Amino acid sequence: MPAPASPTSLDLDLKLALAGSPAVSFARLSASLWAQPYLTADLLELCRLTLARLHRDEIEIAAVNPRAPHGQPGAQRRAAVLAGATYKSPAFSPGEKAVLLFTECYALDPQSIADEVAREAKDHLGEPGLVFLIEALGCLDARIRAARCLRDMAAYAPANRSAADAR
Repeated sequence: MPAPASPTSLDLDLKLALAGSPAVSFARLSASLWAQPYLTADLLELCRLTLARLHRDEIEIAAVNPRAPHGQPGAQRRAAVLAGATYKSPAFSPGEKAVLLFTECYALDPQSIADEVAREAKDHLGEPGLVFLIEALGCLDARIRAARCLRDMAAYAPANRSAADAR
């Protein structure tokens, strides 16, 4: 499979470097997500893939995460997440299903996550873990959106330059 177009949420920092210290802080925050005690890197990667699926971002989905174990979760788990079939799959524990459902609800509307959905995720992660999950999802979603914007701007720039040159 050819390498996906850049940037993605996983290699965004190179494109943002011109922003200076805010970009460095954003990169440091992103790196810290993958080394914390609340979610495994595998489960966090499945959350990232859930967000990418809901954004319908094929480039993000194709990106290989160097911070996830062996670059990606197992093929069966990845396929279930990308198909939106997590809840039917025996490859996930009830706690993982709770986290991934919370992720889907967060992506659709963070303000209207049902109490039961939040409670199930909290039961699995604990209160500090749920707070971390909310912060992590915000960061992952922001990075996916920023990467998409930069890709869209790059795709638009050549057409914009051609129009300006024609004048």
